[in-house]
Amino acid sequence: MTTTNHDLAVRLATEADAGPLIGVLAEAFHDGPLADWLVPDPDDRRTVYYPYFTDAFHHGLEHGQVYTTGDQAAAAI
Repeated sequence: MTTTNHDLAVRLATEADAGPLIGVLAEAFHDGPLADWLVPDPDDRRTVYYPYFTDAFHHGLEHGQVYTTGDQAAAAI
């Protein structure tokens, strides 16, 4: 059964959120047909995705906005 949490507190992320949110983003995009096509080997994919989302996260902080939930379980750049 799926449950829904209607009490999610969304806030702007800061540099202090970098570690957890980069991990959330990299893992969120790790599986799926696009991921398989872009980087076929799953181990290589982790090697590629973490630096990619590190750059994306910091670019978002500097030039846009990065949002997260209070528990850092989700991120949006």
